[in-house]
Amino acid sequence: MTKKTSSPQPGKEQLIRQLQTGRISRRGFLTLLGLTATTVGAQTLFSCSEPTSEYDYIIVGAGSAGCTLAARLLASSKARILLIEAGGSNDREEVRDFTQAWKLTLPDSEVDWGYKSVPQRELMDKPQSYSSGKVVGGSSSINGMVWVHGNKGDFDGWAAAGCPGWDFNGVQPSFQHVRAAMQPTSALTARNALSQAMVQAFANLGHPSNPDYNGEQQLGVGYTQLNVTEDGRRLDAFSSLLAPSVGDPRLSILMGAHVKRIALRGTKAEGVVLDQNGVEQTLKASREVIVCAGTIQTPQLLMLSGIGDPAELSPHGIPVVAAVPGVGKNLHDHLISVAVGKLRQPEPTSHLTTMDVSVFFGAGPRPGMPKFQVQAYYMRYGWASYPSEAVALGLIPLHPTSRGSVKLRSADFQDAPLIDPNFLGTPEDMANQLEGYKAIRQLLGAPGLRDWLEDVEHTPGPEVSTDAQLQEAIRKFSESDFHSVGTCRMGTDDLAVVDPLLRVKGVQGLRLASGAIMPTVPSGNTNAASMMVGDRAGRLLLEID
Repeated sequence: MTKKTSSPQPGKEQLIRQLQTGRISRRGFLTLLGLTATTVGAQTLFSCSEPTSEYDYIIVGAGSAGCTLAARLLASSKARILLIEAGGSNDREEVRDFTQAWKLTLPDSEVDWGYKSVPQRELMDKPQSYSSGKVVGGSSSINGMVWVHGNKGDFDGWAAAGCPGWDFNGVQPSFQHVRAAMQPTSALTARNALSQAMVQAFANLGHPSNPDYNGEQQLGVGYTQLNVTEDGRRLDAFSSLLAPSVGDPRLSILMGAHVKRIALRGTKAEGVVLDQNGVEQTLKASREVIVCAGTIQTPQLLMLSGIGDPAELSPHGIPVVAAVPGVGKNLHDHLISVAVGKLRQPEPTSHLTTMDVSVFFGAGPRPGMPKFQVQAYYMRYGWASYPSEAVALGLIPLHPTSRGSVKLRSADFQDAPLIDPNFLGTPEDMANQLEGYKAIRQLLGAPGLRDWLEDVEHTPGPEVSTDAQLQEAIRKFSESDFHSVGTCRMGTDDLAVVDPLLRVKGVQGLRLASGAIMPTVPSGNTNAASMMVGDRAGRLLLEID
């Protein structure tokens, strides 16, 4: 009889490639690496070492910035790291398979916090959805995967406004690092005949062809870059940036754990207080706590910990530890307004992508900066009043002047905060929205699309022609583009929450890293910039270039 021999276990690099291409699941990946799962109350702690109550760094939030930060600290130091995520594993087929992404933000989704804003006065009193990933990988596990760095002028503007080191040249090492891991490409969007027709039609209207809006020039029309593989697999922050470090005994990942507040001794952060089915547990960080909980939850957690504007904390009976009046202020977001044309015939089933074409145009606040972004969407299935088998053009004024807030609803950490983006809160914002909306109607009516789209515009419709009618259409056909930033902004003035090293004012041992620290929203989708912030936070903390 022939003696059976066991097959050799794949090497770590091979396992990582299999994970990123979807050939093994995340659960299988962890198992093959020999990670242990230890029950901690209702939580799950993945680690290759024995559980401990103290770490060098505790990172709150395993999203786009948190995974990137953890990867940087592991790669460039010998620190022990605990990464805490309120959600669970992203080992789900609907996460891995980008064509199923529409399922991830449905009502009652297990992987989306599903926040809603307060009613927006200028949007017919409609609350706006604020999707936010409640899962390892954060919003990079549930979003549209559009990859836009932003504009050189965005970051030079941050530096000029009191954030030295955050200029364009200063952030490039981090952008280059995350780009190499996320592998953005336009291969999927450029292969569709419809997207090819749109690029040509818009170029014929005078928009210069631009094969790489993340290159030297952002202005122009080109195919949208996605961090999705050519066979449709999502490259989220966890799989692409942190997976190579999973199995390192210095890394522990605690899932299903909700941080109630920062554990403080006086004005020094010593760790975090977790909720475990109603029972508190405190975990200690010997060096620092870094909050990577995003634009909505970061200010909420700070305020629950007694860090914020005393006028906001007092009504909820929260003692003030550090008076930082800017916490929760400066919320702003991109508002997207939609015009729609019905296709003459359905697209082939090989057309898998949605956000296929991007246009950047107009004169922004600094030289070379666009004023507007347009995203072209192929809609196989309609929603709300929009038809199936249609093209939607979404208009995004890139530099809104309206500012809103995130406030506590109560002192209970389980209560969602009050989110008020204050969309169209200034006359300038409405004027810009109107200007851009007129422009996308011209794009939708481009001669080069006549063979593709029905003659009569579906939304807002040919009967809408005056400025007053267009403004009403904007109020009806606009919504948040999920690009919220700024609620704990970086700077040196009185309303800044963190300094340029991302240290929270008035508190030792506490830093922030997410879209919350951005002084202004970048020129485009914000996921790439959030990952850049995570990597740069690690470089700043470790004092490396």
